[in-house]
Amino acid sequence: MANYRPIAKAVTGASVASGVIVSVKISTTSWGLALTRGTAVFSNTILRSGAVAVWESTNPTTATPDGLTFTDANATYGITTRAGVDLTFKFYAQ
Repeated sequence: MANYRPIAKAVTGASVASGVIVSVKISTTSWGLALTRGTAVFSNTILRSGAVAVWESTNPTTATPDGLTFTDANATYGITTRAGVDLTFKFYAQ
């Protein structure tokens, strides 16, 4: 792993309420997983201590999420997801 170097990819924000879907190809050459890191924000308000649910598809999100984590006091989260698949994120706050 001496030559392992993460590949950074920026994903712009999307609004679930407006139905905007952001499509970004996130893949790796020899790794099947990606560390997804972001900040949960809604209407210019950071979502402190909120839940982050991730589905590995763009199908309706009525099923149990494939990944679940929480944001910290700055609304930052990090979660490992599969690379090369569509991802749907939902944020939940108090």
